[in-house]
Amino acid sequence: MDALATVLLRRAGLVAPPAPEVPAPADGDAWVGAFEADLAARGWLLAPALRRRLAGLDAGARLRWADWMCAVADETVGADRDHVPLFRDFPDTPADPERLFVERLIVHLLQDDAAPCILCGTDGSVHPLDPCGHIVCAACFDPQRYSACPICGRRLASGDAYLPVVALERKPADGTPLRLRRMALTEDPAADAARLRDDLVARPAALATADLADLRTLVAATAPDRLDWLPATVPARETLACVLAWALHAGALLPSYADVLAAAVARWGTVTDVARTLWAYSGGDPGLILPRRPQPGGPNEAWRPVHEPRVTVAPPRVRALPRPLRRAVLAFVDGLDCATAAEDVARHPTVWKRLAERLHPYETVTAHPGAAVVFAALRGTRTPAGSALGRAMAAASAARPGRIVLDAHAGGTVSVRVRTFAALVEDAVERGDAAAAAGLLGQRPGDLWRRVDHLLRLAGDDDTRRVVLEAAARTAPRVAPGVLASAAAELTGRDATVAVDEEVAAVEGQAAGSVAAIAASAREVGAVGDAVRRALGLRRPPVVATPGAPRRLRGPAPGTPRRTFFPKGDIVRTWTEPERRGALPAGAIDAIRSTVDDELAARAARLERFDVAVLDAALAGVPAPTRERAGTGQLAGWPRGSLRALGDAPTLRLFLHWVDTEQARVDLDLSCAFYDEAWAPMGHCDYTRLRFAKDAAIHSGDLTSAPPPLGATEYLDLDRARLRAAGVTWAVPVVLSYNDVPFEALTAAFAGFSLPQHGRSGAFDPARVLQRFALRGDAKSLAPLVCNVHTGDVMWIEASLTTRGYGHNVGQTGPRLGRVAADLWEHFAAGNRATLLDVAAWHAAARSDRVLVAHADGTFTPASSVAAVRAAAARPSGTETTAVADGRPAPRAFAAVGDADRLAATMGGEVGAGSLALLVDGEPGEPWTQVAAADLMAGLVPLPIAV
Repeated sequence: MDALATVLLRRAGLVAPPAPEVPAPADGDAWVGAFEADLAARGWLLAPALRRRLAGLDAGARLRWADWMCAVADETVGADRDHVPLFRDFPDTPADPERLFVERLIVHLLQDDAAPCILCGTDGSVHPLDPCGHIVCAACFDPQRYSACPICGRRLASGDAYLPVVALERKPADGTPLRLRRMALTEDPAADAARLRDDLVARPAALATADLADLRTLVAATAPDRLDWLPATVPARETLACVLAWALHAGALLPSYADVLAAAVARWGTVTDVARTLWAYSGGDPGLILPRRPQPGGPNEAWRPVHEPRVTVAPPRVRALPRPLRRAVLAFVDGLDCATAAEDVARHPTVWKRLAERLHPYETVTAHPGAAVVFAALRGTRTPAGSALGRAMAAASAARPGRIVLDAHAGGTVSVRVRTFAALVEDAVERGDAAAAAGLLGQRPGDLWRRVDHLLRLAGDDDTRRVVLEAAARTAPRVAPGVLASAAAELTGRDATVAVDEEVAAVEGQAAGSVAAIAASAREVGAVGDAVRRALGLRRPPVVATPGAPRRLRGPAPGTPRRTFFPKGDIVRTWTEPERRGALPAGAIDAIRSTVDDELAARAARLERFDVAVLDAALAGVPAPTRERAGTGQLAGWPRGSLRALGDAPTLRLFLHWVDTEQARVDLDLSCAFYDEAWAPMGHCDYTRLRFAKDAAIHSGDLTSAPPPLGATEYLDLDRARLRAAGVTWAVPVVLSYNDVPFEALTAAFAGFSLPQHGRSGAFDPARVLQRFALRGDAKSLAPLVCNVHTGDVMWIEASLTTRGYGHNVGQTGPRLGRVAADLWEHFAAGNRATLLDVAAWHAAARSDRVLVAHADGTFTPASSVAAVRAAAARPSGTETTAVADGRPAPRAFAAVGDADRLAATMGGEVGAGSLALLVDGEPGEPWTQVAAADLMAGLVPLPIAV
């Protein structure tokens, strides 16, 4: 099966087996029954049509298809890898890990290969291991218990005699599947591929890495060297850039290249569109985000082995550009407004300087003078005033005297610089002229809506505020739905904003500095030092806090008024600052909210209609997907900030798997930090502390290398009841790259968690995997979730910590990790993000004859507008008891609920063909058609404005 077949199965559950044999094999039905049982253990079911097709295949064909289908099903949850932790009988790990550490330390420091075992005194029982060289006694370190070196955790060479040859046992999964997916038959995979391709292209936000890879496969299978299939508007500029780049690369040697190039140029609107296309053409990030420069030094940098150099993510090398493409780019830039183009180029100077090395703009100054001036402004080029470039600079300055500034220098040379649009806006802001700032920003509607909070604060009276609100309403039809939704949601509660008391914040900062100093001193000793001191009979020296010690934790403390920011990047990082804004008038907030609701509902009204819409009130607590490009390619598809309930599951099992790269050894660590109700650190469980509170958390042991094909796996079990008994409220898992290898450099690395059904069995049960996500991006840490062990609620955060140095571990990052987790929990719980209820309400209010809000008690509340939907969702119960009160036997319905069980409970009757279901988790089943929140947002993009 090819890559397209895999994408169809993984994304849509579609399979296209060949035509069946005639007559069908006699054992076909029995074989399919056994195969379906095997799939059910993985959480998959066969649709009737596909079941019949597989039953009719000959023995060889059906085995090939069955193996491939099982392989894809296993890959989605991580079961395609052999999971062998350091302690083979996990979770039955050593009950006294501190004693084990002391024994390992003694062997590491004192054991000689010619001497008896230093622990048990047995002569001739010690042997050196390959490749680490540690000398281990088989009597003290039972080879049956370990899968790697018991001293350092490195995987051993295949011929090492210490480890017995053990066949990897794959225990059959016997747990009840957490979710069921359906595999269905498709007779036209090409049409399905085109549909999936078009759905991805229509999404308004930049695609995640996994989605972008799938889109490339779909485009290559349907239209690799054509652009005529693209819709009139592609909302996401990064997605458009990738599609254009793929077509230009695929058609470079074809006769149709001129047509493809002309179509690509027609799709460009700004120089940033050009940069995205050329950067993607060279294999770079279409978001023009460059890898972070490694910072020298850092904690534990002296621990870095001399034979393991620093691994970094390098920016792509710019490919040689065909001459027609170079000419088209320069001609396009030359045709733009010089000042605007120069300003846009300056936003990504490194990218454009590298592209200019291939474009050679100064070789065609006469033909493209405007383009030459743009690059001269970027580089600060000085040229004789009488040269062709100098004359072009003078002409550009004369054409735009307020924006292009011509500077004269000694020796008769000149240069140009740009007075940016942002500078003009900031001048108005500095003068306190909100009306002038709004007038300028009206030329760039997206920027105006991103700064609407700032403009409303700047407006000092009702008249000026009215000007800002009118500018917002006038520009709303030209703004992307995600920008509108975010701007309105971020104003939630702004009428009650309380700014932080700066004096109190300063006192708390000094106190936090003293506490952080104590914590830092304690971390220098840690669990390792405790074990050694107890073994040697020593006492821990007292830790004395130094008054006025430097503050180790930046940002306001949990519970104080603060703001959380998400800087642009290929991964999610956060920045928190004290809340210093004043409150906004409630009337202005309502006006913005009403403008957004009316605009997005009007856009939704263009789409097909439904008889009834049922919206789950619980979706008011599920944020709509944002910044999908920074996502991790997860299994469940949870939006960042969404809460999922574990129910009565007693144990949460975290897992991590990775494989070394060809160039470097990789040492990843799975850890978990624990905090009390006030986010004070309670401890952690990681490779230094294999157990927390005895059995509350159990680690499977530290593997420090992962050579292929086996790789390395680490587990960490969290027992909710025991954690509660230990006083823990918050558990925050984190994956750290101990030896500072960025995730982007790894060829295979993923993590996730499952809910074991039968106690603490060590078997990897694919049917019980609740979430699996890839480790990606230029990062060395990832905190995927925050768990409230008391309520069983899990919040999906996908946040990375900034790391420096070497030897990254949770003992060092624990306080910062807790601060980030607390910030994100409070940020998302505050309701400052557009929710799935908002997205569903915009569609339901505009497209449905009847709208009902479903409550947890099984009742419903009718709603006639978006505002009425929100008001109904805030109530505990409704007045109606059925969703199909109009008596229609099979209405065409739109439902937005949490999962398939909630869908069945809410929509008790039959629904008609064409009914859509938006689910947070799971699949709706027939006759529903599942729709993603991103697809609903794609239907809200503004129509192109005719010029």
